[in-house]
Amino acid sequence: MSETNSAGPGTSGTSGTSGRSGASGMSGMPPMPAWPRGEEDAPARPAERPRVVQIAVYLMYLGAALSAVSAIAVFGSRDRLANDAREMLRGQKQPLTPDKIDATVNTSLTLYVVFGVLAVALWILMAVMNGKGQPRARVVATVLAVANVFNTVLTGLSIVGLALLLTGTAAAVMLWLPAARPWFTTTRRLRV
Repeated sequence: MSETNSAGPGTSGTSGTSGRSGASGMSGMPPMPAWPRGEEDAPARPAERPRVVQIAVYLMYLGAALSAVSAIAVFGSRDRLANDAREMLRGQKQPLTPDKIDATVNTSLTLYVVFGVLAVALWILMAVMNGKGQPRARVVATVLAVANVFNTVLTGLSIVGLALLLTGTAAAVMLWLPAARPWFTTTRRLRV
């Protein structure tokens, strides 16, 4: 009575005659690992957010709070803005009427508030998206941190500006530390 195996990958079809062409292939080497076919084959995401990512997210929320304080604090510098408006109007050879100065100051205040609200929204968005492990958010947060450095160099340094610079830089660095890498390198899709 002869035994036969069902022919499968790497088997010869008969019992005891597998030779060198067994499960390890023709060369005697182990089989090559399969490429992940989907989300179920992807590396598992850590169960908890890494501590460095959590700290970076907290720093981003701090950045949002500092941006809000900066946008509100500009209302306390109305006199400085009025002096800047006078200098600008003189440079443009425009009349220095109180209405013109007030209009320029009000425009400046409006722009500060609009950019302040946008900055707060960006900080919060980056905190949420990086907290969820979105790789693109990590890249965007890093680009924004670099842009903040250039902005600070061009516009000058204030106390709040320095705090924002340090906060953004520290958060961006933490997102790229080796301990944070597993949080961002999985293929798990965003669940909102």
